[in-house]
Amino acid sequence: MSFDFAVNNAIILSTHNGYVPFIGSVGVKGDSIEYIGEKEIPASDCSKIIDGTDKILMPGFTNAHCHGDMTLARGLGDGMTLLEQNQVFADSAWFYKYIDDDDRYYSRLLTYCEALLSGTTFIMENMYWGLGKRSVEAMKEIGIRGALAEDIRYDFSKPDELLSDEDIIGFVKACSENDIIPVIGSISEEDYDLPRLHKIRQILKKHGLIQTCHLAETPWRIDIVRKRFGTTPIKLLSENSLLGSEMIGSHVVHLDDEEIQLLAENNVKVANTPLCEMKICDGIAPIPKMVRAGVCVCLGTDGAMWNNSNDIFREMKGMALLHSINSGVRSLEIRDVLDMATINGAKAFGLEKEYGSIEEGKKADFILIDTTRPHMRPLVLGKYENVSSAVVYCATGADVSDVFVNGRQLVENHRLIHTDLNQICIKLQETAEKIRQQFYNIPKH
Repeated sequence: MSFDFAVNNAIILSTHNGYVPFIGSVGVKGDSIEYIGEKEIPASDCSKIIDGTDKILMPGFTNAHCHGDMTLARGLGDGMTLLEQNQVFADSAWFYKYIDDDDRYYSRLLTYCEALLSGTTFIMENMYWGLGKRSVEAMKEIGIRGALAEDIRYDFSKPDELLSDEDIIGFVKACSENDIIPVIGSISEEDYDLPRLHKIRQILKKHGLIQTCHLAETPWRIDIVRKRFGTTPIKLLSENSLLGSEMIGSHVVHLDDEEIQLLAENNVKVANTPLCEMKICDGIAPIPKMVRAGVCVCLGTDGAMWNNSNDIFREMKGMALLHSINSGVRSLEIRDVLDMATINGAKAFGLEKEYGSIEEGKKADFILIDTTRPHMRPLVLGKYENVSSAVVYCATGADVSDVFVNGRQLVENHRLIHTDLNQICIKLQETAEKIRQQFYNIPKH
């Protein structure tokens, strides 16, 4: 068998065998993994050999909830809750009045660069504002795999003016032609209205689309629903047959055991962002209970206003530590957390047969993690291995040396191969300074 390239002698870590690490090789042909096993692939069988010695080879991560439009405002949300941010930044429409489409385009480019360099190979872009075809172009320019969530409304302040069939068809076509998953961003709890919610569900069914929505994130949003409907958001949706397998609920922090069961019964996916929820004081989601109930929980970072970084390694460690102190040191297993970052992210988008694990026939989306750095040693295999522990508790995005998406190498030796990162950083620096000058009324010199 001949391969386009192969990685030899790597420590392979994947859910397909219960995260039991072993030293082996991976052969790639086209966009797919054609071989995985313990034998070394000879140079005569492929065009290029990559030495995986002292590197962990594992699936690329999925970031199931991110707002790339907000990277340009990194740090401006520090020290505020979400409600306080809504009040402080409302007048500028979250800086929209200070920026143009180029600013937002480059903000997304930097987001995707940061994601790739830290091991994320699939990202869900929850668009604050649509960029038309440029939304697709941003992902294609960087090369990351992903999903685009187009808001169901033309304007956040006008929740009954929903996208037309023509606009949705155009959006779906643009995504599908570029191997991007089209998603609809639905309304948050403050805009709940039963006729409106049913209309959105009909649109989703008509076009066969996944929806993402902020769900049970904050007490003040839940209180709005209680006062209006006399129940909680999750129970309201369940009672009106509005929960389903096409839904990815973001955050999902404040819910009881009954509501967890409703999510499990309706196969609702949960994209939790533990660092964001800590930073803006949203609360602690009952993730261990969700996992035990069979809810598919995956990870997101949210945007730079609410987290500041785009590193899924940090989310994994944050998830593990947060629930250790909140629910007990054995409330989550390491494999639970690894699943959240990999195969569960794939499941959330219905793509678990294509990626999320290192298996023959799946897409060649994987990363190499350098283990030669002091914080990654000692590293032990066998019955008492600590490789999976090292990934969750020791590694950071900076340890990712190489990244492959669709069989194409995008990061080599910690550097983006096909992207001028410096140019993107220069552009975003100018944007950040422009925002701060106008927001804080700083006179120009």
